Amino acid sequence: MNLTVKDVATLLNVSDKTIYRMIQNDTIPCFRVGGQWRFDRNEITSWLEDNRSFSKKAGIDEPSSEDEEIISIAEFIQRGGVYYNIPIGQKQAVILNCLNHIRTRIPDIAPRKLLAPIMEREGLCSTAVGHGIAVPHPGTFASFTYDSYIALCHLEQPMPFDALDKEDVSTLFFIFPKSERRFLRIQSVLLRLLKDDEVLSIVKQELPRDVITHILFKKEAEIFGRLSL
Repeated sequence: MNLTVKDVATLLNVSDKTIYRMIQNDTIPCFRVGGQWRFDRNEITSWLEDNRSFSKKAGIDEPSSEDEEIISIAEFIQRGGVYYNIPIGQKQAVILNCLNHIRTRIPDIAPRKLLAPIMEREGLCSTAVGHGIAVPHPGTFASFTYDSYIALCHLEQPMPFDALDKEDVSTLFFIFPKSERRFLRIQSVLLRLLKDDEVLSIVKQELPRDVITHILFKKEAEIFGRLSL
């Protein structure tokens, strides 16, 4: 079920104006339907879980100079890489396997150190966002990367992920941010981008990284009305 701006404002106990500012600042997952902003109930549930580690004003205050920087999912995937044919099994083993592959491109991450907080977050609420996609991440980050990265992992075949839509997951995104607030903005932009059917189709195909990012750069310009840098 999709929520309106007024629904989410009531849920967060803030004004409609605050919700519109959060949309403008890319701090809440949303999408457009017929010119109106809508919110996926499942995504908002997960987003609220992620925000529990922050103050009640997390994502509502005026953005910092860092937050004014353009978020480009295509650029972050170029940095973080695309990984194929990850064997399936228990969720914990699959996530660790993904992290070990990602470390070959982002050497400053510590897979086993990341695994425990990621699994703790999974225990609170599945990070599956629907349509066979999940975004595993810790509830809070103990450390950050120098630049922001996104790694895209394709599993050998779909596997159960406790998704609210009951669909098995075959595509995983891992976000490695420069800061906690940065993570929330990247997550919000990524989820908005994944509402586009063409984007959803492209990222679920096992295409070369350069093909995926080339298409995503164009879709970001189309969807967000600006060039992604």
